Amino acid sequence: MASLLALALTGERDMIYGDSLHIDAQVQQSNSTYPCVVETISDTIIKIECAAQLDPEITLSLMIPGMNTMTANLLWKKKDEYGCQIDYIFHPAVIKSVMDRLDRKRVLAMA
Repeated sequence: MASLLALALTGERDMIYGDSLHIDAQVQQSNSTYPCVVETISDTIIKIECAAQLDPEITLSLMIPGMNTMTANLLWKKKDEYGCQIDYIFHPAVIKSVMDRLDRKRVLAMA
C-alpha cells in the first residue's frame, strides 16, 4: 500500500502533499516528550496522531527523524489526531524526500 502523492493547484503555486503516511516522530510540549505518528504533510500543515492530551494553547515542537525540530501551533483536534501549523513552508522536494525516506508504509511496500 503506497502513500499517495498529490498535486493540487492552490492560488498561484503548486502544492504537494503526502497523505496516508506512517512516519514515527516525537512531539514535545511543556518539557514532556511523547511519541506520535505523522499521517499527512503539506506545505504548512502536518497532521499527527498522538495519544497524549496536547494543549492547544501551548506551542509544541515536532521532531521528525532526519529533519530540524519544527515549532508548531495546534489548529484542531479530533480524537487522537491533531492538525499542526508549522512556522515555515516546506518546499515540495522536501516533502517528497521525507515520504520516500521515512514513510513506513512506502518503505515496506518497496521491500
